[in-house]
Amino acid sequence: MGVLKVADLRTEAELKYADLQLETAGGAVVSLRNLLRLDDSARRSAQVLIEALDKKPEAGTEGEGAAFDQLVRQEATLRDLFLLVADNRDEMRREVEGWDLAMRLLVMERWMEGTQAGEASSSAS
Repeated sequence: MGVLKVADLRTEAELKYADLQLETAGGAVVSLRNLLRLDDSARRSAQVLIEALDKKPEAGTEGEGAAFDQLVRQEATLRDLFLLVADNRDEMRREVEGWDLAMRLLVMERWMEGTQAGEASSSAS
C-alpha cells in the first residue's frame, strides 16, 4: 500500500460524512453538520438532545395533556438540535421557527440518515 495523503483522506471524510445542505425559504443555504464532524462538546450536547427525543413520559403523567406536552418538548428539542449543528444559527433559527413538528421530524430523519450511514460504514472496517 502506498503513502496516503492527509488531504485525500480529508476529502474522503468530507464526502463520506457530508453535512445535510438545506436551502431555506429565503434562498440561503444552511448546513446541518454531520454528528461525526462535530467537536466533542457539540457531539455530547447533540447526543443528549437526541436521547431526549426518545424519552418516554414519566409514569403517572399519561393523558391528553401529557401527550401534548411531549410534542411541545419534542418540537423544542428538535429546534435546539438544529441550531446546535447548523453552520449558520441565525439563518436556521429564522427558518425552523416556521416549521411544524412534521417538518422538523422529516429534516431530523434526513440528517440522521447521513450520520447513520457514516457510522455503519465506519464500523464495518
